[in-house]
Amino acid sequence: MPDSILCDILSSLPTKEVVATSVLSKRWIHLWRSVPSFHFDYVGDLFDCDKDFNDYYDFLESVNSFLLSRNRDQPIHRFRFSCFSNVYDPTDILTSVNAAMSGRVQHMDFSLMSMNVLPSVVFSCKTLVVLKLAFTRVLDIPSVDFPLLKILHLFSVSLSGDLDLSQLLSACPNLEDLEAKDVSCETKGKFNRLPKLVRASIDEHFPLEIVKDVEVLFIDWVMPVRFLCYYFPFLREWGISSVLISICISYR
Repeated sequence: MPDSILCDILSSLPTKEVVATSVLSKRWIHLWRSVPSFHFDYVGDLFDCDKDFNDYYDFLESVNSFLLSRNRDQPIHRFRFSCFSNVYDPTDILTSVNAAMSGRVQHMDFSLMSMNVLPSVVFSCKTLVVLKLAFTRVLDIPSVDFPLLKILHLFSVSLSGDLDLSQLLSACPNLEDLEAKDVSCETKGKFNRLPKLVRASIDEHFPLEIVKDVEVLFIDWVMPVRFLCYYFPFLREWGISSVLISICISYR
């Protein structure tokens, strides 16, 4: 098979396994350097802080070494960074994030597991088409500009500082797919309409005015039984063609 197909196949593997293929033959020695997608996952030892500290920085060193050794002419399609550690510091992964951004990355996926702070440089990446954030905080982001972003998924994300939800969504004029569950934030400004938004999956705390024109809406909604009959006609009036509501009924 040609190298391009092999690289696409390798993209589905964890990056550690991708690098391991370099021992297969002479042809494979440098093939890993052209793989367009990277998956870096770390699970620390929460019961042994010293071991976790050493293992975490060994992990970061290998991540940085890999990204700085890759073929710089090859765009990065996906950069996934998952970290479950008490040692985490956002400044520690700046080298990795900057290296990924220099590759014109299109898809970023961060799961930081302990509500750790996301490096602010992520919000200056104008090539992003997909951004997925889980278990993280966003602090002190003065401005956001995602002109190409089509998919935004937020799960257990806290927005604080100068960035609020209205600013974040206003910076995504081409957004088509939005998921927002357990998002903690302030809403100071006015929400601009998202004209290309087709699908939204939200919980009961998300502002409904943002999703009133979508074609498909999923809602995780906790409500007393007495309110159930009230909301369904209200949703139909918005002209939404397909609605699936997952409701945890409360009998309080």
